[in-house]
Amino acid sequence: MTFSPAAKARHEDEDEMNALYARRASTFDDFLPALERAHASARLVIPNTGCQLAASLLALELDRAGLPAEYVCGHYSAAPEQKHWWVQVNSVLLDPSRDQFDDEDPLSESYGGEYSRSCSKPASEMEHEATMHLQLHWSFNRRARPAIKAVVTLYGLDLAKVEEPMGPLSAP
Repeated sequence: MTFSPAAKARHEDEDEMNALYARRASTFDDFLPALERAHASARLVIPNTGCQLAASLLALELDRAGLPAEYVCGHYSAAPEQKHWWVQVNSVLLDPSRDQFDDEDPLSESYGGEYSRSCSKPASEMEHEATMHLQLHWSFNRRARPAIKAVVTLYGLDLAKVEEPMGPLSAP
């Protein structure tokens, strides 16, 4: 997959990104730049949780690069009563919002708990998913709007769609 010139300009580490995707990333360390971007972007909008947004942004970026990413929902043993979202690429688990759990580092390959998968979506559906999560925060958190605009720009999303008022039934 090749990024458009405008999309490439949005990524500060373009050379690293191109090298990563050229060799078809397969290890945790290969995904670290994308994982860091998704984590930082979600934290701009949602300071403490944001697993759906973070995972959808990460899956979107990996899908655009032609990687077989999945947006996965299930549970993490640190909070078994709540749903949680993460990304998987082949056997590599990427959780850009793991820092919402005590003493967990989302940028580390190791983690203290166990993940239990209950459903997944292909990364090809993530543009709508990420837009929908940003639209929700746009509608209900006016203070986050400058951060949301930055995330929309970074990921090449449609700001007009994010700014649309949320209706009772939203369709992709």
